[in-house]
Amino acid sequence: MLRILSLLTLLVLISCSSGKKPDADLLIPDDKLVPVLVDLHLIYALQTTQEFRSLANQYDSIDVHSDIFEKHNITKAQLDTTLSYLSKNPKDLLDIYDEVIMLLNLMQDSIKTSE
Repeated sequence: MLRILSLLTLLVLISCSSGKKPDADLLIPDDKLVPVLVDLHLIYALQTTQEFRSLANQYDSIDVHSDIFEKHNITKAQLDTTLSYLSKNPKDLLDIYDEVIMLLNLMQDSIKTSE
């Protein structure tokens, strides 16, 4: 949760003041963005585990984002553009993150009940 709030704060702080909406092909629709963000936050959580750190030490670098981009058929530029645009529209970004947090909580609850 702290990571999500930090990300939101960072996005708001680094955004520029231009109100111009980027081309539609550079923006990821909300219904497609939510699963992307869920997957990204799952990867960020995974990166904090000892198993990931052990695996990461075996390679010069590990690009964990490219698989997510490929899975969702998006580019880094699209994600960056979308998050930059949404950082200028905090209400929309918070609405999206409400969905992301809800899905992550559902996943966490399902893991707890299966244990």
